[in-house]
Amino acid sequence: MPQQPPRSIDVVRRWARARSPQPFDDADVLPRAADHGWAYGRDQYELALLGRLVDDGFAANRHVHYPRNHGRPAHRVRFRAVATSAGRVVVRVAGRAEVSMRADAAGPASLSTGVVVGDDLRFEVPVAGAVVEFDVVARTGEVPALGIPGGTPLAEWSASVDDGAWEPIALRPGGERAPHLEAPGHVDVTATRRADGLHDLGAPLLGTPILPRGPQPVVGSGESVAEALADETRRETRHDVVRTEDGWATRHPLGFRYLSVVTDDAPAEVRVRAEVAPVARPGAFACSDDRLTRIWASAQYTLRVCDQGLMIDGIKRDRMPWAGDQALSTLANAFALGEGGVVADGLVALGRPDHGYVNGIADYSLWWVVNADLYVRYFGDRAFAEREAAHVDAFVADLARFADDRGVFRPEAQRGGFVDSGPGSVFLDWGLAIEHGRDPVALQMLWCWALRSAGRLLDRVGHEGSTRWFALADLVESTVRASGWLAETDRWADYLGADAATSSPAPYANFLAVLAGLHSGGVPDGVAASIRTGTAGTPFMTAFRLRARLAAGEHEAVLAEIDRIWGAMLDAGPGTFWEEGPSGGDDLAMYGRPFGRSLCHAWSAGPAALIPEAVLGVRPLDDGWTRFEVAPRLGGLEWASAVVPTPLGDLFVSADRSGVTVHVPAGAALVRGDRVEVGPAVVDWAGQAPDDALAPVADTSGDADATV
Repeated sequence: MPQQPPRSIDVVRRWARARSPQPFDDADVLPRAADHGWAYGRDQYELALLGRLVDDGFAANRHVHYPRNHGRPAHRVRFRAVATSAGRVVVRVAGRAEVSMRADAAGPASLSTGVVVGDDLRFEVPVAGAVVEFDVVARTGEVPALGIPGGTPLAEWSASVDDGAWEPIALRPGGERAPHLEAPGHVDVTATRRADGLHDLGAPLLGTPILPRGPQPVVGSGESVAEALADETRRETRHDVVRTEDGWATRHPLGFRYLSVVTDDAPAEVRVRAEVAPVARPGAFACSDDRLTRIWASAQYTLRVCDQGLMIDGIKRDRMPWAGDQALSTLANAFALGEGGVVADGLVALGRPDHGYVNGIADYSLWWVVNADLYVRYFGDRAFAEREAAHVDAFVADLARFADDRGVFRPEAQRGGFVDSGPGSVFLDWGLAIEHGRDPVALQMLWCWALRSAGRLLDRVGHEGSTRWFALADLVESTVRASGWLAETDRWADYLGADAATSSPAPYANFLAVLAGLHSGGVPDGVAASIRTGTAGTPFMTAFRLRARLAAGEHEAVLAEIDRIWGAMLDAGPGTFWEEGPSGGDDLAMYGRPFGRSLCHAWSAGPAALIPEAVLGVRPLDDGWTRFEVAPRLGGLEWASAVVPTPLGDLFVSADRSGVTVHVPAGAALVRGDRVEVGPAVVDWAGQAPDDALAPVADTSGDADATV
């Protein structure tokens, strides 16, 4: 008997959840404490969180070699607030603080000594309307910040970083410790002992094993059974243990599924305090192909456990946000989690390197710009665009120093570069060698994409820099069309000036050309063939290559590749997707180390976006899904349903052989050809393929003006 497709948002979510490797219930995830509001200077929370994650990664892992050229928080921040009533005030201080007050904004300042008790600063506010200023200087290893308990009569917060301009700030929820020091949430998960003596969580997590009192245990872990059983010196992670009130715990959180505990009396179960972000409205996908549904659910879970306040690359290693990975994660996040805050914080944190390129990689600086545009498109955060416009303009201007008079981007190697990048600190992808002295067309396509992304972001807010970057993008496109297009084969070359006889199939150049918008009128056969027959080394770039295949109309082929590549990872375990797919050899080794490969890597979460796009044709047409389209192509599927957690509310799509149903959230509009269905509305039509003769069904929203 055929399965009945889920017909509601809740049922689709339950369907996807039942096929997820997730070993905990969402209801059990506890967000970090929120009884304080924490004041940071502009950009300081994001930089502090990045610094803490980097420090944690270096401390926990044996083989970390990424550049530490990220920005650092300021040493001194001044804060200002207006008292809403008189009385005693207590604030928590991260650093050393002085407090002064004025009777009003124009009055003279008077220094108040206050009383410091532990980390608390206590003082009296004499009158409502008084302006209170705090001068906070960080102690070594700390970040200037103030924790304001709920109900404290202080409002209208602003801050000045290193004597810069005063800017309004929003308080960050947290507890008694500054929130950049805490995981976004946690859940206790039980690891159960197996017949071979290992304890199994059921799926990879980042967490701290908590062991009972007794003799000091010897602990080991791994995302695979082999690593958990291996000698400690061959493992990627350090496993030092420390005494706690409850017994023993590892010094650092571990990224693992399997746990080895050697002690006199090994417990049958081990409690693990896992670091997991709560998700208010998770996305969901389900279809008549259960394997495809499971791939989607595993992609969602892979992404979720890598959300550690910033989206890190992997939970075992390196535990570092990377700008290229983040661009792919933003797309997956839009369909799987709907958590835009982690994207915005990551952009702020990574976009202010202390020196050199983002992550020490020239093209990751380009990905940073692309991601800023993707974030505003998928999450609709115009306030971010307004706040970051001047910085984006200056950031791109700095990169444009490396463009010649034809617009060709030739970055120079800079101090603090990524050691595994090629000439000019260019990386592009693992396994891709770049020839010295030549201009890769793929890099120029990414440069063009970044320029157009900058132009779009600045144009949204009326910033004059948009004209400059659109013009430079046009120049780059003109140059690559003149020097990189192979007319005889209808495709792009691998290097500027190459000919058809010497050029490789150049899949990167060709799929990045599609994504950069150089073939918006249709993908030429030669370009499509290069993308189809070429390969991309990692799941990260493979996902972008498959997005280009979608643009070429190869939807069923994309699903087949997803099944082949991600399905192989699903079959092999441990329930999450890997840094690099199966190679037919030792699938645990990488970087010359036996367990160097991360088996839970956020840049492998591409199917979370690719599958609903390929099957249901769901995509935003305007920022924040205010206008979107749905164009199902079921192919060999009997039915498919999805929930997209847009900023406006849940967008629900269900399609089968008889027709399509779309729940349009309030504030959004479904575009179908000349028809625009304005939400809130439930829209049905017969047929499922875009080339079917669609028969619109009467709008069921009850609003006579819902169809324009």
